Amino acid sequence: MRGRALLLGVSCCRLYNCRLYSPQFRRIYDMSLRKVVVTHESETMTVGLSFRYQDEGRNVDRIFNLQRSTQDELGNTLARISGNILKAVFKKKKNKKSEDFKYDEIPVKMLRVDNEESVPEDMTCYDSFVVNSKSHNLIIGDIQYAIDLNPPVVKTVDLPKNMMAGFPVYPNKLEVAFAEKEQCIFKWFKSDIKFETDKVANAHLNKIKWIELEHGLACRTTCEDVGRLFKVVVTPYMGERRGEDAEVVSSVLVSAGPGECPFERRHEFTKNMAGNNSLRVISYNILAELYADSDHARNILFSSCPPYALDLDYRKQLLIKEILGYNGDLICLQEVDEKVFNRDLLPALGSQGLEGHYTAKGGQVTEGCTIFCRKNKLRILEQNRFLLSAELQNNILFADMWEEVQTSPDLTLKMTQRSTVLQVSVIESVENPSKLIVVGITHLYFHPDADHIRLLQAGICIKLLQQVLSLYETKHPEKEVSLIFCGDFNSTPEFEVYRLMTTQLVDFDDIDWSGKESEFVKNIRLSHNLELDSACGCPPYTNYTTGFYGCLDYIFYQTDKFIVKQVIPMPSHEEVTEHVAIPSITFPSDHIALIADLEFKET
Repeated sequence: MRGRALLLGVSCCRLYNCRLYSPQFRRIYDMSLRKVVVTHESETMTVGLSFRYQDEGRNVDRIFNLQRSTQDELGNTLARISGNILKAVFKKKKNKKSEDFKYDEIPVKMLRVDNEESVPEDMTCYDSFVVNSKSHNLIIGDIQYAIDLNPPVVKTVDLPKNMMAGFPVYPNKLEVAFAEKEQCIFKWFKSDIKFETDKVANAHLNKIKWIELEHGLACRTTCEDVGRLFKVVVTPYMGERRGEDAEVVSSVLVSAGPGECPFERRHEFTKNMAGNNSLRVISYNILAELYADSDHARNILFSSCPPYALDLDYRKQLLIKEILGYNGDLICLQEVDEKVFNRDLLPALGSQGLEGHYTAKGGQVTEGCTIFCRKNKLRILEQNRFLLSAELQNNILFADMWEEVQTSPDLTLKMTQRSTVLQVSVIESVENPSKLIVVGITHLYFHPDADHIRLLQAGICIKLLQQVLSLYETKHPEKEVSLIFCGDFNSTPEFEVYRLMTTQLVDFDDIDWSGKESEFVKNIRLSHNLELDSACGCPPYTNYTTGFYGCLDYIFYQTDKFIVKQVIPMPSHEEVTEHVAIPSITFPSDHIALIADLEFKET
């Protein structure tokens, strides 16, 4: 079982020098300092109290934790502290089977720091411990405790349930309070012992000596680490204020990796960053867990992929290594689980100088589109999310289209029920602020007999992008504004989505409009005036499964604004089909990443 957090105010905290290592998450408290750790978050109605109480005469040395209502009177809180200590004393004596003990009252009071007068016991717990934390001391017996309000704290830290040699390990989940994640310090360790199984490792945790490795959010494993446990110690900070260390030991051993993956051979072409005045653009559908974690996916869609390799904890290790190895400047991803964005992509790519933004699909869908930009080359000025179904119904740009769509009830239902979004980012070149880029990312409707739906969606997208382009050209006539439009268009080159992008026109009588009789599209003509082409051309396929293969993904760019300097070669057909189809043990998605270097044209 993976470790879960123990919040302040929950018992079972360990003392600072305790050498008990466990997959369970724990904080390493240095309670030799006489202080009461007080935690209170503004939106809660509770105050957490944690302190160490030592009394040799009563044979008590433990950490006490309480949760009290903010409105609880101080007298009640002090009485609860005294009572909890007495219970611990009683338990100690009872365990020794002594019959000559009595309940010795342990006085607990609160004094003002300036004059050592007692604080009125009708004051609220909130006022006593939070509002006046710097003015009060807590006195237990003859021991004086200072109040430490809201120190930086690690609430949760988790390691993945799958760790493979040759792949980076990083916290699977990290939550902090009163601290900044970006300021946290990470120290990594590995066990000096190799184990045969997780069970054997857990039985010998106390015998492990930990070998310190490196500092940083992620730690790379090697083949020599197979059979070892890993541990991370996290130190939280808020500015110069440091909190208590927290640690977690992996609940699984490092296992052997899949060997060299085809994407690593593609990395040979991306060892160096794109040159000056150039951008390396990546578009990649990374396969959301939503579509991989089902019986239909395991038994039919991706039946050639072993279940362990279809598991998200396995695939995301490959994904992180693959994406980072491309050294991209502009990374456009589709089918991104929100939790993967927050827990994996954002910290892993963020630590390498990339800024990320996530756009959720409509409705209850828990995946969406994501953009990452390399901060030393690109600056994100604006982010917009367009739900295509809402734009169709409410945006005056599409009034004529909406009127025609409504002539077919089935078509109206199909268009308005879709959760498809367009993520639009306006980006400024750091090297040359006179250059602005409008970046669109989308993932069009997938159904095989929905070419007409995709064509309508593509028409909505391109008109919205034109509107943003026109807005910025008007606002900033001194700047060069260009377009890059990426995504999974779920349409092969022989259909009209591709033709609309590259030839600027789909007329009233186009064949795609009549693909489904009950949803026949009439009197709609789509056009634009942008000179667009596919940066990576039209490979035989960008998606390859047991039931389908074809070119569905594109990086469309303005040919009058950019020059394609390099296209990273696609994997060979032998590599893709080595394990029948993708995803596989060496491909983390059913799609293949597109990568191209685009250079700004001189104007």
